[in-house]
Amino acid sequence: MPSRHCPLLASPGRSRPLDLAPHPWEVRQCLETGLVFLANPPEQEQFCEEFAWEVTHAEESARRRREEPLTYAMSESLKAARRRLKRDKFVAIAAGIARDRPSGPVRLIDVGCSDGDLFRRLIGRLSADVAERVEPVGIEISTQLAARADARLRRHGGSCLHAAGIDGLGRLPAATTDLVLLCCVLEHELDPVGLLAACHERLADDGRLVVKVPNYACLARRLRGRRWCGYRWPDHVNYFTPATLVATAERAGLRLIRMSLADRSPLSDSLYAVFGSSPQRPSLLSSAA
Repeated sequence: MPSRHCPLLASPGRSRPLDLAPHPWEVRQCLETGLVFLANPPEQEQFCEEFAWEVTHAEESARRRREEPLTYAMSESLKAARRRLKRDKFVAIAAGIARDRPSGPVRLIDVGCSDGDLFRRLIGRLSADVAERVEPVGIEISTQLAARADARLRRHGGSCLHAAGIDGLGRLPAATTDLVLLCCVLEHELDPVGLLAACHERLADDGRLVVKVPNYACLARRLRGRRWCGYRWPDHVNYFTPATLVATAERAGLRLIRMSLADRSPLSDSLYAVFGSSPQRPSLLSSAA
């Protein structure tokens, strides 16, 4: 397993260990940036199959169902209720941006698109005339999920690239995308500044990047300790507060457009933000340095 320092610094800085993860995983907090990160993550290629999202998600769900059956049942019931009521905040934010785009194509990139279900939910929130203008591209590192997403997106005139986020974005044209989605992705990324810089390079001048990550500053994390639902080992490699998320985006040259009090509520396990392109677009090499 590779050794990793704070991804916001160009060289190793001072950090302290946090007793959060089971052996052999090591979590540290950078004393210079405040970012909490996994210091010894798996190799990137291991996330294609061995630590693919569908594998770790199933394992974590089984563990929580076994160890905390009541809490797990309540959580699943709340998720089902939100789905029935269509209270999906990330989708609502993205749909609002898509509706506000002028006539013409709405070019969309869903990074870490899983099986394409996020796009399905987004299309379901749009009127027919807006939905038919959306031109989707998905990027997914999991072999199985990429194949399923590709089949789903092709029904809407799109496709899915089987690749890690930065590699997939590098295959797409710069400065042409209206909307980039990073839903529960940035916490998995070994190079979050590099990924955000790649998203930045794809954005049109008035394009928007919508981000959702676990909220490390939330009250539930403090109350539940190591049992907090935002911890996932070893595929969550970054843990963001509102401040460290904005700092990471700014390192990539992005500017904050939206992070309301509700978007960063300490009562929510999730953190939301919308970023826009800035006049100066950093190169991937300089951003990742």
